[in-house]
Amino acid sequence: MRLNDSDDSPHRPSDNPDWRESYYFNFVDPAKGISGFTTIGVLPKVNMREFVFVLFHGDKREVYYVESRKKFQHNSLKSLSDGHLSYELVEPLMEWRIRFAIDKMGADINWKGRFPVYNFGGGSMTSWSDHFEQSGRISGFVSVPGGRMVKIEGMGQRDKSWGPRDWHIESWFALHAQFDSLSIALRRDIVEGVVHVSGAISSPEKHVAIAKVDLETEFAGAETKIPVRATTRIHGVDRSCYTLHSSLISPTSFVRFARPFPGGSTELFEDMAIHECEETGEKGTGLIEWLFTHTG
Repeated sequence: MRLNDSDDSPHRPSDNPDWRESYYFNFVDPAKGISGFTTIGVLPKVNMREFVFVLFHGDKREVYYVESRKKFQHNSLKSLSDGHLSYELVEPLMEWRIRFAIDKMGADINWKGRFPVYNFGGGSMTSWSDHFEQSGRISGFVSVPGGRMVKIEGMGQRDKSWGPRDWHIESWFALHAQFDSLSIALRRDIVEGVVHVSGAISSPEKHVAIAKVDLETEFAGAETKIPVRATTRIHGVDRSCYTLHSSLISPTSFVRFARPFPGGSTELFEDMAIHECEETGEKGTGLIEWLFTHTG
């Protein structure tokens, strides 16, 4: 896929009712103890939009999730607002502004690319037809319950994807890791017992596609198993290798979403994380994410 400025705008949907255009951003300011993520998913064939904004501050967690059935024009960037959460394109393939406001909290965040965008790869082809990602820097303000306004600066990741999405494959694992010298983003799908890997090791000079991912997951909780740590060994196509030890920023810096379907349900855990790299000795920030499908 050759990327151009128009890819940051809406694409023509197929006739598949599961066709979805997804905009996603995450952010971490480790010094202030602030992290979070936000996404807007647009499903034009079923006239639905999903608006998500999740903020972690200290040991607190705030979650905004809305499924809107209001009519909208998919071919317009004006569809990226429900009056509370809004995305504004400032410069294609480079800069966005994220604004959010409800009674108890709000945010005004500038998200700007620090490395060029890159093609994320096809993966298992169960969640997108096309997908690109980018490492970036964030700055702005968040207001937390109680009225406290916090200025934030840090790093994060964004992705943009479009195409039919199947939420009920066996499992997936995703990771975003921001270090001063590089960024790593990946997804590891398991579909019908076969492992599919996509993503890249990214820097200002180049993007190295990921060839293989080895994963160990650690769970917490006696009854409800919550994934809280990961050890990930990432192999680039250039024979580079990075081993990341990842854990929650705080005990509450995760959120669980569940989706029922005929014959079972799917759990999605998104955790904002600290990453430690064995090979470089660097400590970074980002995301670890798991999807598990339960049948029967």
